[in-house]
Amino acid sequence: MLPRKLTNVDPESERCRYKIVRRDTLADVPGLILSASVETGLCQLRQSNGTSQEFNFGPDGLRIVVASR
Repeated sequence: MLPRKLTNVDPESERCRYKIVRRDTLADVPGLILSASVETGLCQLRQSNGTSQEFNFGPDGLRIVVASR
């Protein structure tokens, strides 16, 4: 079963197994998950340049899916 919530309490090795997908466009949102909640639609991702960015897709606006890396 896929997680519905990931936080910084979860080890990075676990969080890197997943990615965020927007439900409205089905587009991947690039970056390492720092925190994410399907229920609220909020997520914070670390970008490849080391900065973090927060997104708010609205309630049920994102999915946490297995990353095929």
